[in-house]
Amino acid sequence: MAEGLLEGYGRKYASAVRLATLVPICLIAPFRAAPGQLVSTLVVVVAAAGWTCWFTWWLRNGRGSALVALDVAVMNGLFCTVFWTGAVDSLNTGWLRLLVDFAVVTYQWYTPLRVGAPAAVGAVAGPVAILLAAGAWEVDSSLATGILLALPGATVGRVAWIFMNRTARRAEALAREALRARGEALLAAGVRAEEREQVNSLHDTAATTLLMVGLGQVRSGAGWLAPQARRDLARLREAAGRTPEEADLVELLRAVPALTHLAVDFDAPDRLRLPYEAARAISDAAGEALANVRRHSGTGRATVRLSGDARALRLDVADDGRGFDPDGVPGTRRGLRESVHARMERAGGTATITSAPGQGTRVRLEWRSADRSGAAQDDPVEASAQARLGRGLRITTLFVALAAVFGIALPTVIRYLPTYEAPAAQLGAFAMIGVVLLAEAVLIVRGRSWGRWRGPVIAVVLAVSLVSYVSLPDGRTSTGEDWMFAAATWPGLIVVLDRPLRSALTFMAAHELVALFHLVVLEGSTFLTLARFATGSVTVIGYPLFLAVLATVLRDLGAAAVAARREIEQVRVADAVAGESHRRRQQRFAELSGSTVPLLEGLADGSLDPQDPQVQRRSAIEAARMRRLFAEADESADPLLHELRHCIDVADRKGVVVELDTRGQWPTPPVPVRRDLTEAVLVGLATAATRARVTVLGTPALVSVSVVADCGAVDVPPPAAPGVQVETLTSGDTAWMEAQWQPAASP
Repeated sequence: MAEGLLEGYGRKYASAVRLATLVPICLIAPFRAAPGQLVSTLVVVVAAAGWTCWFTWWLRNGRGSALVALDVAVMNGLFCTVFWTGAVDSLNTGWLRLLVDFAVVTYQWYTPLRVGAPAAVGAVAGPVAILLAAGAWEVDSSLATGILLALPGATVGRVAWIFMNRTARRAEALAREALRARGEALLAAGVRAEEREQVNSLHDTAATTLLMVGLGQVRSGAGWLAPQARRDLARLREAAGRTPEEADLVELLRAVPALTHLAVDFDAPDRLRLPYEAARAISDAAGEALANVRRHSGTGRATVRLSGDARALRLDVADDGRGFDPDGVPGTRRGLRESVHARMERAGGTATITSAPGQGTRVRLEWRSADRSGAAQDDPVEASAQARLGRGLRITTLFVALAAVFGIALPTVIRYLPTYEAPAAQLGAFAMIGVVLLAEAVLIVRGRSWGRWRGPVIAVVLAVSLVSYVSLPDGRTSTGEDWMFAAATWPGLIVVLDRPLRSALTFMAAHELVALFHLVVLEGSTFLTLARFATGSVTVIGYPLFLAVLATVLRDLGAAAVAARREIEQVRVADAVAGESHRRRQQRFAELSGSTVPLLEGLADGSLDPQDPQVQRRSAIEAARMRRLFAEADESADPLLHELRHCIDVADRKGVVVELDTRGQWPTPPVPVRRDLTEAVLVGLATAATRARVTVLGTPALVSVSVVADCGAVDVPPPAAPGVQVETLTSGDTAWMEAQWQPAASP
């Protein structure tokens, strides 16, 4: 993936560089043309410009490297025109040399080595031979030898591009692993969220229905019970299947009042389609709010108001009943906490409950479609990939800068030091350039950037550049004595390397303006000196521009590679969450099919009487099991005690006085073990008449959970987890049951 992206960016920026340098290169040619050769020179310039524009269009829109050979042939053909234009005698081959320089460097950005290397050699060797044939060696040998400098540039370009390719692959591999690790975490979180939604759905439907039957709150022949039981069965079977992508929220909401047996004043649009998860969460939260109106408000009326659209909506459920204190709701009551607040939060919305005793209740549900435009902002995975890519490029740029400043500029300063008007100024300027490079080395080692010092350092570089120019002998700007002309671009580039490309271009332009100001205002310019300045400018900014482009490519490449990997990982995680959630829903339905489903079917078809004591006992036990299931989905420091308290809540609602005694400390048992440890207690609490005592004793080697309750003889399923043993004793209406677990005996 990284290699494919890199080729695309290489073609994009190669075309941009060749187009950007085309204008100044072509403007140089007429300045240095001999008076009688201006027309022929312009014809060649137009041909070169036309070909470059077409070739860059192909770079942006074509594929492969087939036309590179044609580009090399065109470069050789342009050099053949020196016999017609007299460019050798007028020393006007510099603009042609610059065309070759940028062509051979940019070849390395988008071609394989087997193509880029021969192309660079052909684009250089041909013009050298042509110039030698045209007598360049007798006129000025540098006309021919200067072109040879393009080959080291091409070599640097190829090495840098290979380095970037390898760095990009390493960064992509790290990003892939980081995204996979994060994907696994998201998968686990998604499955947990889906599981919590499943248990909340059970709470709002089957668990509530069976709890009311188990508490003896449903009379025989209650008209609402059979439809409610059928609805609960439908929701159980719906949960066992796969969910659709979208649903009509209004349709889901209109079905709620009929199930709550309330007179509801309903105000909503005709339709409002949303993602299924959001629509179901909002309608279920509203259904729980209406169910609470029926159970607790003391009124049979409510209002439901829906406003908004698929991007943002608000739903109000209000009643004028007795109201309550939201802060006084016990922690084991899940209706508001899980079925309203947490459900809306998981769907990306919020719930606000306003109520007070005697003042009614208003539940406001608000939801907004997720804005994913900024999903990648401040992404640590992308930041890590960018940092790794950026550090490698900073090291490369620093080495090139050190070679340019100390390998080329320093010998120039030493050689021409006696000719400078103020040698100390030249040495001081060079020292400041060296300090900037040294500071960059320190920052790289420490993993830091220039930060707020970036602006002041740029100002210092431009200032010492001006000092160097002022102390140059007259007429020496952009000549061999002007070491600053090329050297200053490197520290400036280093400082802005991690900024957008326009920052590097702005600095280079500012540096060129400083030199141009000295040339035009302080020295006085001619067409010849301006042409020399233009040729030198394009030359000295070429390689810094190449590295600035490289930095931009790396940033874009890192972001694109991580974004592509992120998208792949998101799809993988979404599919995995859907598959795992579907599997768990089916598993849960299978678990409930042997106990809960038969009860609901009997209540739905009227074959079971809610006033039958046996039906009530079975319903209370199943309701308690579901509440334990809800607690299993919670995050708790002590899951065993947390689940026991939810089992105790069923007995509390029946009016049973329950004591809970805990002693010692114990390891956290796995879920199957906790179910076996709490099953006997759950059955005893759900069927107790007036009193119960629960005791938990724990050591690292043994965990014991027991209950004494006036529940009479009860059937407790045998434990399924290894290492768990259950004992029961019954005397009259009092039963004692104990479950023990030995962690060492578990596999």
